[in-house]
Amino acid sequence: MGLPWRLILSESYDEKLLNDLEATNNFGDPMARRRGFIHVIDSDPSHVELPQRCLPVYLLQGRSGVFASEFENRLRRITMLEALRRSAVREVLVVAGEGDPVPKDLRELWLSGFRCQITIVSDTSEAHDSLGRWLESTEGINAANLLKLPPSEIVAAVLARYRAIYPEERRIIRVRDVRGETRAIDITEADEPERPILESYSVVEERDLALVTANELSEEEFIAFFRDSTAKWRPYGAGLPWIRDRQSFESLASLLKKLNAVGPEENCIAYITAESGAGGTTLARAMAWECSRQGYPVLIAKQLPFVPDALPVSNFLNRVRNIIDAQTAEPGATSQDQKREVETRLYETPWLIVFDTLHWQYREGELVRFRNEMQKSGRPV
Repeated sequence: MGLPWRLILSESYDEKLLNDLEATNNFGDPMARRRGFIHVIDSDPSHVELPQRCLPVYLLQGRSGVFASEFENRLRRITMLEALRRSAVREVLVVAGEGDPVPKDLRELWLSGFRCQITIVSDTSEAHDSLGRWLESTEGINAANLLKLPPSEIVAAVLARYRAIYPEERRIIRVRDVRGETRAIDITEADEPERPILESYSVVEERDLALVTANELSEEEFIAFFRDSTAKWRPYGAGLPWIRDRQSFESLASLLKKLNAVGPEENCIAYITAESGAGGTTLARAMAWECSRQGYPVLIAKQLPFVPDALPVSNFLNRVRNIIDAQTAEPGATSQDQKREVETRLYETPWLIVFDTLHWQYREGELVRFRNEMQKSGRPV
């Protein structure tokens, strides 16, 4: 149940199981970072405001021992089923118990126009015939998957396959310190599980910064770069694109050095002026890659139409700073080390945040406000 499903509907209430699921609601749990925290809902979900990303578990019969009128029970069930109907899921997995493997609620949803692929798990002897009769008598569906195995075996197989296809990945970035030395910092747990900013932004990771020789870059990668320069970082490591005038690189480096020395008081906005299709996005990514190699972390807004908000970005950068402090702290430090640590705490590595035209076009005033809010929060960008 803890996998990143769109939602879960449960006919039964198992207090221990739900407590175990809710116990995984922490930043350190890899599954929580993928699907958000688990929210157990035992009442009318129309009155519950869920976060941007989460796993709602709807208890169709509520919690045991909680009294509710017949009307409240019907309302809870109907609104939970409506949440499924409106979710636009592509596939429903039904783990059936004894009796009819096709739930009555699913039959009624299908009659209301709900459509998706259906997979049913049931090892009862009548499951095949019961499912066949429903398919023959129902319009809009010709086939469904039936897995005649014990639920415990299916659960083990699903978990094993999910972990094989989607192994956990760590996010490691390169960060410079007050002495100009660079470190590899693991920021996997910096993003909020329920309101992740890395759905709208990406970071240049340590693995993206490897240098590549011309012979190591394949012809397919070379051609693909000129079709879409945002797909991979590997061509940048091979020296693509070739830029004759590096004045823009030097100007950006100068701004970052000043910001590195002074702090957020020198927060600024740097523009790249280019005609549409003239390579402005590619130039920005090339500059971002070089800055990241020098230890200036880079946050790049994805090519999605969204309105950037300074507060979640600032919170993310603050959590990264706390992670840096925790990972660079040295136990058993001497007084000289402690003095150096104080200097380090006063210092914060500047970030480069890269936006494209679609994020701020005709809204320059909001961009300035974004910069000012970052400065007020004490984040050097």
